[in-house]
Amino acid sequence: MMVKRLVLTLVAVVGLVLVYAAWSALDRPIQTVVVSGEPTQAERRRVEESMASAELAGILSTNLEVIEARLRQMGWTRDVTVRRHWPDRLEIRLHKVVPVARWGDHDYLAANGQPLQLPDHYADLPSLNAQISTPQQTMEVYRLLQLFASRQALRITHLTESPQGEWQVGFASGMRLRLGARDVYERMDRFLRAYAVALKDQPRRIDYVDARYTSGIAVRFELQQKNDEPLAGQMDLATGVLSVHLKNNGS
Repeated sequence: MMVKRLVLTLVAVVGLVLVYAAWSALDRPIQTVVVSGEPTQAERRRVEESMASAELAGILSTNLEVIEARLRQMGWTRDVTVRRHWPDRLEIRLHKVVPVARWGDHDYLAANGQPLQLPDHYADLPSLNAQISTPQQTMEVYRLLQLFASRQALRITHLTESPQGEWQVGFASGMRLRLGARDVYERMDRFLRAYAVALKDQPRRIDYVDARYTSGIAVRFELQQKNDEPLAGQMDLATGVLSVHLKNNGS
């Protein structure tokens, strides 16, 4: 009986040794890490730096969930998938969050208003900045205002909120629009109706529009020549008349 137990124990030990040897032979060191998902050079470099500081085991023993969680912390990935490819290759597929706007001086926003810290610089995105509203609230204001502006083929490049909660819009043409702190969408609609009637085909470029009036807007035009005085005017939406006069710089 003792001999039988000894033989069984020996067989079990030998089996475990063989399994371990086979596992060790299959669990080869990771030699290659492939990054897919159309990463930019800066994004690829960030992934490589993160992987270089990770403690990678063999191709079979490396914990993929730990790697995925580590890469999700980079702040610009919606999701990360890591797959093994025997004998010695890992594939990292990035599901990136695409920025739609800049936020402040350094950050970006996703379409849902989620702040992003990206390794790349995106120059052609609208710039949003708010002193009171959250990023999500600011993105919603931008989205609705741009929806309004597209009626007249206007593109918003800047949207700012002052510490008093007043909104100001900057357009690609250089025109600025002051909307104030209340009735923002009604004032935007009022401006666009005036723009379509009397401002769209103005020969002089518009510098500044104040839409905080009850029944009209105030308009300031850019200087055409060095000695020009700024032109200012006020449009009454009830009559559709734009009254333009030379601005008195001394007043």
